[in-house]
Amino acid sequence: MRQCILVILLLSHLTIQAQEEGTSSDYQGVAAVVFLDSFVVTASRQGFNVEEFIKLVMEDKSFYEAFQNLRLVAYSAQNAMTFFDKRGKQKAAYSSITRQEVIDRCRTMEILEEQTSGNFYKRKAVYKYYTAKMFDRIFFTQGQVCEPLQEPDSADHLKGINKHIAELKKLIFQPGQEVDVPFIGNKTAIFDTRMAEYYQYSITSAVFNNKDCYLFTAKVKPDYEEKKVGKTIIKNMETFFEKETFQVVGRNYQMFYQGTFFDFDVQMKVSLTKVKDRYIPTQIDYRGSWNIPTKKPEIGSFSVRIFDIDQASNQ
Repeated sequence: MRQCILVILLLSHLTIQAQEEGTSSDYQGVAAVVFLDSFVVTASRQGFNVEEFIKLVMEDKSFYEAFQNLRLVAYSAQNAMTFFDKRGKQKAAYSSITRQEVIDRCRTMEILEEQTSGNFYKRKAVYKYYTAKMFDRIFFTQGQVCEPLQEPDSADHLKGINKHIAELKKLIFQPGQEVDVPFIGNKTAIFDTRMAEYYQYSITSAVFNNKDCYLFTAKVKPDYEEKKVGKTIIKNMETFFEKETFQVVGRNYQMFYQGTFFDFDVQMKVSLTKVKDRYIPTQIDYRGSWNIPTKKPEIGSFSVRIFDIDQASNQ
């Protein structure tokens, strides 16, 4: 009972704060069709505003900040990548243990252990797979890299793989936003009135990594899972908010697209953990297939487990 009262007070605080900052009617259409379980219904009767919660899902930056925190702390990581042929047989694999150190916002990374099998490289230190190149750019540090005090406001100046990575980050960090990818950009805007008719939304009570959470789910309606398959990109998206803080602690995705020029089928899971005063992504799992122009089709998976996090080296 005491926990229920605490949650209701927190929900009420969120609503009051949103009202003070000014609300938007952009999410009213979605809010009107969100399914609520019994616990959330009870909280709603005490002032929980569904529309503001959806706005929180859309505008939350804590998930993005957690990944930014990786650039500012020392940590060890266990990395694994595997690539398969069309029959599911393993073609190549990679595993390593790395250690990152950070001094005065400048980070370096050392590979402590490394193993490969199959044709993981085209030649020495040159990746054969596009997925491996993107993994390297996101999770590995070459040489010394120093972080600016302020992030650039826009990625419009980026090109090539850097542009692709920036748009991939947008899909992960800002679910429901349009992405700058030909043919699919506006189809990722799952809260837009044009896309809302294809989805069913829910806010339920759930447990994630032993934490009491609110689970926000956006899933393609059964009627559209087969027909009009090209109308949607994000097939299922789950975001776990810790009840006490409304901090995002986990996110799961399933994305699928099949078009004339390229296609992909991707599943991704990310878990965040609070270390001292920072949230850090400590488990990242990916499995997917890509078929894009100028590249051979790829079916692969990767996982990253982050541990031994030390903030003492961060200035």
